[in-house]
Amino acid sequence: MGLMDEFDVHVVTDACTSRTERNRDAAYDRLAAEGASLVTTEMVLFEWLKSAEHEHFKAVQQLIK
Repeated sequence: MGLMDEFDVHVVTDACTSRTERNRDAAYDRLAAEGASLVTTEMVLFEWLKSAEHEHFKAVQQLIK
């Protein structure tokens, strides 16, 4: 049993790097094939807030613009 069988794995793609674009893309393909969710920082932030009604929504929105 692998880690992705035990956990929901999310990879924040704009927070990852690699020596080459080809290596990065290969890693993302492999992670996705194994069941990882590929997400961005913006997606994570808005998921944490849950809705535009959150008290910090406008502040977070300004940070990512």
